[in-house]
Amino acid sequence: MPRSSRRRIRLNKSNKMRWSMKKIAIDDHSSDEDVKMDSNEMIVDDNLKDIGHDESTFRSGEVTSRRWISNETAPLFSKGRGRSLMLSDFMVCHPSGPFFYSNEDEWQKAITKFPDLLKNNDINYIDRTSTAAINVGADAYFDNETVLLQFQRLLKMLKFKTDYKDHDIDVLLDNARKHTACQYNLNDFRKNIDSRCPVDVIEDYDENDIKKTIQRFFSSDPHENKSKGLLELAKELNITLPTKCSLSELRKLLSEHPAFQTKTKLENLPITFNITIIYSPKFHCELNPIEGLWCNMKRFVRQRNDQQYNTMVLLIEQSRNQFVNIDLYKKLFHRFWQPCEAYRD
Repeated sequence: MPRSSRRRIRLNKSNKMRWSMKKIAIDDHSSDEDVKMDSNEMIVDDNLKDIGHDESTFRSGEVTSRRWISNETAPLFSKGRGRSLMLSDFMVCHPSGPFFYSNEDEWQKAITKFPDLLKNNDINYIDRTSTAAINVGADAYFDNETVLLQFQRLLKMLKFKTDYKDHDIDVLLDNARKHTACQYNLNDFRKNIDSRCPVDVIEDYDENDIKKTIQRFFSSDPHENKSKGLLELAKELNITLPTKCSLSELRKLLSEHPAFQTKTKLENLPITFNITIIYSPKFHCELNPIEGLWCNMKRFVRQRNDQQYNTMVLLIEQSRNQFVNIDLYKKLFHRFWQPCEAYRD
């Protein structure tokens, strides 16, 4: 076959592929009217309420990649990223609405029992919600302690949320380090007596599920009030050790023991409400429906942004309202429950 004919066939195939990809893109980014759905069509598990949590950063300098040549009166285009605003939000798979909030009656009951809800702890919360915002570079960053405070606020407000009463609640998070930080880590311990030990007690359960507590310090001579190293802790946990055991070998042996397979700080929160913390698999952020929220909000902001910080803040608020008005969250919930059903089968 001549080379020109082969090139023509390849071009035809590429055009067909480009057209098919264009059709997929049109279907995926449909208009506001196409996205709207009837509330009765939502796929919702009656016994389970899923809450997706995540953080995302908006930058005032970010705009859409396509820009036409501007006239002389157009403002100067900035190539920098600009000031940043970091949001941390919860999206609820429930017909009552995509964002978690308390009505006036629920909020009054919550602050009556938990007056500390009126304190913002240097975090900017939207009224009667757990949605938080931080100016990156000016305020603190969303680290593990900040996320813990936000979750404590959520749990206190959930107690009085009538729409979720008598339901099991799962909170989905990604595997970011600020979410998966544990109470203690084996790398924080040393081997010998009177060395570093980051916790006061270590809890263990025997074969009869009876709780056993091991203290950090010796209570009697000859090492009274000295911290126990990993070697002594392993002996108290009845772990068989080789004659000469290095620190790395000791850590490897203890890592397989249940006493050191600790839960994260978020999982150890004092929860009286029936809530389960679930971490999504790595590199599978699409399993959390809130990722679709960030995509829609950032597209909305970038299409209308003039690279001014105050304008960006107003557009963020408008993008949240637009997300609710076009019922896009129902489409995201459909996408979320379908893989859940697939994994369940």
